[in-house]
Amino acid sequence: MQEIVNFLIENPEVLEKVVNGQASLLGVDIEDVLGLVEGIVGSGKLFSTYWI
Repeated sequence: MQEIVNFLIENPEVLEKVVNGQASLLGVDIEDVLGLVEGIVGSGKLFSTYWI
């Protein structure tokens, strides 16, 4: 799971696609995906550096 989090943080364009429903994380339950996205986006760290 940590590898997935690291990948999404290092590749914000992929995270954006997951959030928008344009990509999925194969083998990861929807509840886990929602938790990952909520945790990453909720921290504000990723998008504040990504959008600047």
